[in-house]
Amino acid sequence: MKEGKLSSALQERYGISDKDVMGTVLWHSLNENGEIGVYDMKFGNTIIRNLTEADLEESHGEPHKKDDEHGVQNPSDKQRGAKK
Repeated sequence: MKEGKLSSALQERYGISDKDVMGTVLWHSLNENGEIGVYDMKFGNTIIRNLTEADLEESHGEPHKKDDEHGVQNPSDKQRGAKK
């Protein structure tokens, strides 16, 4: 997933406007099985960390896909959020 829509409850909680409801993924965790646990996403100028799949509505109704392209990415990784 490269982008996703924030749930309406979280949109209200974080004060995200309707024009910024679609966010882009900045980072995601990844376990040994290729499953994503949490996402860091940017909605307009607001970055929200540790979003779960339940917090999001994926764009275009695409189902969640297993990520085989990356190695394990832990939430405590010091490279999290580092610019490449």
